[in-house]
Amino acid sequence: MSPIELLRRLLHNWPIKLAALLTATILWYQLREVEPVVERSLERPLEVVGVDAERRPVGLPGRVLVRLRGTARILKNLHPNAVVTFVDLSGVEEGPFTVPVQVRTPSGVRVVEVVPAEVSAVLERQGAAVLPVVVFAPENVVSYNPKSVEARGAASLVERARAAIGVDMDGKGKVTLVPVDDDGRPVEGLELDPAAAEVEVVGPLLTSKEVDLVLAPPPEDLRPVSVKVPARVVVVGPPKALEGVSSVIAKVDWRVGEYTTALELSLPEGVSVIGSVLAQLKVEPVKPLE
Repeated sequence: MSPIELLRRLLHNWPIKLAALLTATILWYQLREVEPVVERSLERPLEVVGVDAERRPVGLPGRVLVRLRGTARILKNLHPNAVVTFVDLSGVEEGPFTVPVQVRTPSGVRVVEVVPAEVSAVLERQGAAVLPVVVFAPENVVSYNPKSVEARGAASLVERARAAIGVDMDGKGKVTLVPVDDDGRPVEGLELDPAAAEVEVVGPLLTSKEVDLVLAPPPEDLRPVSVKVPARVVVVGPPKALEGVSSVIAKVDWRVGEYTTALELSLPEGVSVIGSVLAQLKVEPVKPLE
């Protein structure tokens, strides 16, 4: 088709075509005007750009609050990840700084307010250190690997860190490690490599407890004349196994005579007694009635 023929077709009935275009444009604006405009607040993580791997900011908030405005339809369908909050540290020198919080939003969404609107922190050189690993298990004795991890982050934070600790509450195979200072408080802002320790339960944590000793009665044909036994004994076992144990029964090798014998204690599973428990006995037969 030649340019002249194309132009002729475009100009054919041009008043009608122009009127249709104007009508569609007016209708679109009217529809947009009647759609309600609303506001929505989102809490978003604060990202850092414009800083090299050798430096780290210290003291920045982890999240900021953003108040947005737009049509109800757009804000209702807005995914939070479409709103990005960040600070640009390009050109910022080491030391204290204050920069505005910037927000990137999709088309049709306007930023009304950012809280805080600007942030102050300190830009430091990155440091690294090797921290010992300590895993606590309230009810078990555990072994774990690794025994040390590398901590990376701002130099001042690395200097505060003294150990990487984890707590194994339920015998799981892996626990997350947290860097802590001399007082055991977490040092936030450090990265650990690796960030978790593999834990293996070796055995239950043992505690001791003093309980009453109760002798099993002798058979009907024997009568103890003299009995010397400890009133109480010390038993050792897992805390749960010792719960509710206030006494143990001792089985006796009852026989006629005067002798010393070891007692056999009836103990819960996993519980043992400290040392040997002996009894000094003098036993006579029960004389039949004449």
